[in-house]
Amino acid sequence: MKIVQKTLLYKVSPFNTRGEKMEEWLRLNYRMKSVGEQDFAFHSHAQYEVYFFHRGDCKYLIHHSIYELQPGDIIIMDGLTAHRANPSKFEMYERSVVHFSPDWMIPVLEELRMPELLSPFKEMSNCLLRGQDEGERELILQSIKAMDQLANKDSTFMMKPEIEVELKILLLTILMQIYKLSKRENQQLAMPKSEKVVHVENIAHFIQDHFKNSISLEDISSELNLSKFYLSRIFKEVTGTTVMDYVMTCRLNQVKFDLEMYPDRTLMEVATESGFESQAHFSRFFKQRVGLTPSEYRKQKLKL
Repeated sequence: MKIVQKTLLYKVSPFNTRGEKMEEWLRLNYRMKSVGEQDFAFHSHAQYEVYFFHRGDCKYLIHHSIYELQPGDIIIMDGLTAHRANPSKFEMYERSVVHFSPDWMIPVLEELRMPELLSPFKEMSNCLLRGQDEGERELILQSIKAMDQLANKDSTFMMKPEIEVELKILLLTILMQIYKLSKRENQQLAMPKSEKVVHVENIAHFIQDHFKNSISLEDISSELNLSKFYLSRIFKEVTGTTVMDYVMTCRLNQVKFDLEMYPDRTLMEVATESGFESQAHFSRFFKQRVGLTPSEYRKQKLKL
């Protein structure tokens, strides 16, 4: 069984005051629930992310770190690092998520002379916040709920100015509470990890360091002194994906970055520098995963 909830997506006017096209700045899910067979693929995005875990049995993989989540956990992410939830298909998985563009909030924070409210996303990027607090988590959750209720009042995608102002005020409250939490938890949470999770983190770390080269299960097995069968089994169990799929995901994320950041590089250069052995395989894989050809993807990004 699946429970699917709509993601609320809002934009300001599609063009700013200089006539330039504006990118998406806010995605919102409040207490989204799902259970059963699900496809939570590795992904990345330009927006910062606030992830609030409510319930379920879920491991969260970000880069090469794995978090075994507990209710009330908050993860703050820069978005650009590939990440993936791996919830149990036998338990209800409930979470609230806010994606926001930092560029959308910077003018407000500069006017208030509080640019440091974005510092946790830069300095503590991809960090889990857990432990005692003085009500910050409840304020964060209530603000997400209020944003959800406010957004549901307006069915159009052309955001009204007063709605945008209210959403920014609520997001400002969230950023303030995260900043307070980060001041008390100014380093990544040290959690005891099982031997299995430590092995999987080591596998992911090795892949992150070597995905641009030709690597195989044999290479990883030899480097980490683990049997191919064991490392394949525990990686799938903990992350929900296969070792080689993770390798290809790392390559794909690198390619997407390079296509946008280095428009003068040829597709062949981008492909080979990211670990793909042939342009034909690269093009097929990219179209299958992204839904666009590499050329179409680059054109789309460069128009934004």
